[in-house]
Amino acid sequence: MRLNVLKSKEKENAMAFDPATLFASAKTAYDIAKGISALNTDVERNQAVSKILEVLLSVQNDALLMKEKHSLFLTEIDNLKKKISEFEKWSEIESQYDLKEIAAGVFVYAYKKTDKAIEPSHWLCAKCFNTDKKKSIFQRFSHNSHGVHYKCHTCGSEIVDHSNPKHYPTPPSPGGFF
Repeated sequence: MRLNVLKSKEKENAMAFDPATLFASAKTAYDIAKGISALNTDVERNQAVSKILEVLLSVQNDALLMKEKHSLFLTEIDNLKKKISEFEKWSEIESQYDLKEIAAGVFVYAYKKTDKAIEPSHWLCAKCFNTDKKKSIFQRFSHNSHGVHYKCHTCGSEIVDHSNPKHYPTPPSPGGFF
């Protein structure tokens, strides 16, 4: 949390910087340097040199702020590119599934069977798919007279497919026998 607050303050400072300030300060230093030769006393020259150093320090600080702002922009661009890439990847995944109502009020995302399909037919959890943008396959874990029961092992959601409860084989017992 503290790191985010520090980064936020750094970002505010960098965003508040105006490049015109840098150029104005540099011009001021140049004008002062140009006028040094016209000064008559050592005191006047020393004051002018001091003023130049003060302005140059300001220019250096402004340049560092500009560099920091540039760095922040590059980081933001990289983050946005990553988000776009993730969005494009998820869009590709989304295009492979259709929302399907397998029983009254029971929805899943079903894998589209196409000529180019490389995965076996399966259902994904609608909650994980929509909310978390994750592919979480429903796993069959039991059946009874009400239908076949499936569970999402990511979020714990359970569904019952009531469409054909009597025609499903008994799932194997933990020992592997019926």
